Amino acid sequence: MYTTKTQLIELHPNVKINTISTHPTTTPPETDPLPTLVFLHFWGGSTRTWSHVLPAISPTYPTLAIDFRGWGTSTGPDDAVAYNISDLAADVQAVISALELHSVVLVGLSMGAKVAQVVAAQLSSISIKHGGNGSGDGNGNGNADGEGKKTGSALRGLILISPAPTTPLILPPEMREQQLHAYESRESATFVAQNVLTSSFRKHSQREEVPEFLVADMLRGNRWARGAWPAYAMAEDVSPAVEGKIKVPVLVIAAEEDVVEPLERVRKEVCERIEGVRLEVLEGSGHLSVVDVPEAVVEKVVEFVKGL
Repeated sequence: MYTTKTQLIELHPNVKINTISTHPTTTPPETDPLPTLVFLHFWGGSTRTWSHVLPAISPTYPTLAIDFRGWGTSTGPDDAVAYNISDLAADVQAVISALELHSVVLVGLSMGAKVAQVVAAQLSSISIKHGGNGSGDGNGNGNADGEGKKTGSALRGLILISPAPTTPLILPPEMREQQLHAYESRESATFVAQNVLTSSFRKHSQREEVPEFLVADMLRGNRWARGAWPAYAMAEDVSPAVEGKIKVPVLVIAAEEDVVEPLERVRKEVCERIEGVRLEVLEGSGHLSVVDVPEAVVEKVVEFVKGL
């Protein structure tokens, strides 16, 4: 069992970030607080991206799912260039700070994984006190009074699912143009969800309708958020801010049938750039493994967090 709380956190007058927090009804002793798993969605997603994952994790671990600016019910600036990776990462850090979360595991999917790597590099350098009264409750009611029993990074671990790399991805002009219009209509969004992002919904023997929330979320993003990733954010090189700075255990979950972030690119551009990465490959899954094979994702995530 767990409790759920939805909050709209104002970071700036034109940036309000929607968050959904869950907390197990049975909590561990304060001397050994559980980390909060912070979930960051893909380009075109929202907190609902994790609909098939969070119910299985929330009875055991505190969780926080975030709508990036301009997606879901979060608001964002009326500015085409205000949706870059650094801005998204700054929002995530600000939310973590506002909720006074002092022990976190970041879980990023695709674009969310690129953002997560930037946040992880920054959080790795922040020292806080674990145990005692050194952890917040996720509601902005932290008690960081210096009575914690050990000092360490605010970040406990990093999980990257079908990750976009921190290095630039430059698309051919025609493909870039296609992506710029991918989420403009229900028909195009449905096609992308069914034929590009997932595997299970394009198999002839078990053809099903893609979950409605996937298509609805793609159409719901504001025009600047929808356009930012293909227009410039995927081409951003944020690797100088990340490489050599992530000092926590890292799990990378790749998908066997991912045509967006193929396994070989994940190995070369993500795994080879982070020291001590553990790579898991999910069979029979496309890019959105959290939709294709959510049970397998939950198993890998829980196993990793238990070992921290």
